Amino acid sequence: MPTDNGIDFSMFLDDYLNDARDGFQGCNVALLALEKDHGQLGRLDEIFRVVHTLKSASVMLEFHDIAEVAHFTEDLLDRMRKEELPVNEAIVDLFFSIIDTLEKMVFSYAECRKKNAPLPGADFQAGIGELKKRIQALDSGAGSVALQTSQSRSGLPVVEKISTVRVDIDLLDNLFNLVGELIIVKNRIDNLLLDVPKKELKNALGVLERIINTLQENVSAARMVPVDETFQKFPRMVRDLAKDHGKQVELIMAGRDIELDKAMLDAMGEPLIHLLRNAVDHGIEPAEERRKRDKPATGTIKLIAERTENHVLIHVEDDGSGIDVARMKDLAVKKGFLKADEVQSLEDRDVYNLLFKAGFSSTEVVTDVSGRGVGLDVVKTVTEKLSGTIEIAAAKDKGTRFTLKLPLATAIMQTLMVGVGDHVFAIPSDMVVETLEVRPEIIKEIQNDRVLILRHEIIPFFTLNDILQIPSAEDVENPIALIVSRGDKLIGLGVDAVIDQMENIIKPFDPIAQQFKGFSGGTIMGDGRVALLLDIPTLLELK
Repeated sequence: MPTDNGIDFSMFLDDYLNDARDGFQGCNVALLALEKDHGQLGRLDEIFRVVHTLKSASVMLEFHDIAEVAHFTEDLLDRMRKEELPVNEAIVDLFFSIIDTLEKMVFSYAECRKKNAPLPGADFQAGIGELKKRIQALDSGAGSVALQTSQSRSGLPVVEKISTVRVDIDLLDNLFNLVGELIIVKNRIDNLLLDVPKKELKNALGVLERIINTLQENVSAARMVPVDETFQKFPRMVRDLAKDHGKQVELIMAGRDIELDKAMLDAMGEPLIHLLRNAVDHGIEPAEERRKRDKPATGTIKLIAERTENHVLIHVEDDGSGIDVARMKDLAVKKGFLKADEVQSLEDRDVYNLLFKAGFSSTEVVTDVSGRGVGLDVVKTVTEKLSGTIEIAAAKDKGTRFTLKLPLATAIMQTLMVGVGDHVFAIPSDMVVETLEVRPEIIKEIQNDRVLILRHEIIPFFTLNDILQIPSAEDVENPIALIVSRGDKLIGLGVDAVIDQMENIIKPFDPIAQQFKGFSGGTIMGDGRVALLLDIPTLLELK
């Protein structure tokens, strides 16, 4: 799109979109704060800066309809900053509508420009006209109160030194994969040189290993982003859902500066949406019902991230109605998930896990938010695909808390290499609590099921060769039991041998191989063989 002076401004489209995206998110945050406290007039300045910048950039790109909307929005903001118009719920709702309209226009116009298609101005004229009518309606009920202020708003601009650059995530992914290939080749060389006595060569390889480790750490760090990149999208969503359901809800977020791998954070966006929608729809009660239970009329949802040594925990907690275990059992029988005699022996945590079953829903009415029994199934599937776990804690009439436990990154992980027959498998190290030698006196059979006596506790026991239906090694004298943590339960898993504990680059399966349940990827060992990464939760479910 060359202009009269020969400059093609279309090269700035990506920056225009990125700046607009960040600006709109900032506007939503400012409007939410203004809606909560009408006295935060400083938020108007934040919105004004975004709109003004957008107008200037839109004029440069010849998006004149966007510039027009931005211009009359500036006028409205200016009147509010001069206190000629009061801040109230109607005006805040109007600004939400304006921001939504601008956002749709920006991305629609940019898409057309990239395709060299006609700009979609006619598609937005009706919406723009509606916004103008709403602004005119404000004048009929607004007084011309103009308060004088002795404080000047003028000042020297602050010049901020920019120390970051935007890098395409695909480039980081490619760098990350190349580092992974370097580690695989390095392990291969180490294996080939096991019997080579040359000290100088081994010293050089040691230096190479340190350089590769440093490179890996730096590339991994470059992929880490604050969880707030995803968290910041949720306050507006929760606000709109609460309004649609006629509920009063406050979303409290904490740990927003905790960092997580970019790819993993993107993958967790949808599960978190399902959990928050579930909290608004199923958890938080209407204001009248909350008052009857001596609760504040406004329900609280907490979205909290915290860092442990090798994991990030994300909690979604509400102070709503909790989970009615008796009702859940009745629904499980009614919908055919369990038989009447089976539900009686279920513990609470087993009942909670029914929520993750595809097709199971605790609501009878299907809406655009819930009722189809797919939301929490998606949460569990995505979480376990990322080598994470999910736990539920709840109390009737008190509230519910979902806790997602995620590794910091999925591509590089500490694994325990185990042998079964002629095969070698990898198991995430953080799932294994301890290992012990299998002796005949600690393996018992109860009602045709084998159990392992771990000190004073009886836990289920399975062997990996039985689960995978592969032969065990014939000359195994002392098989090993891996004590695996699954939620708050322990399970014994028998293998022929524990070979090593090492850091591996995990390669995901292609779409065709993903149909094989019980495996979540593979790694290349130092001798060139491929070891499959076991998906322990899925394997145990298959068993």
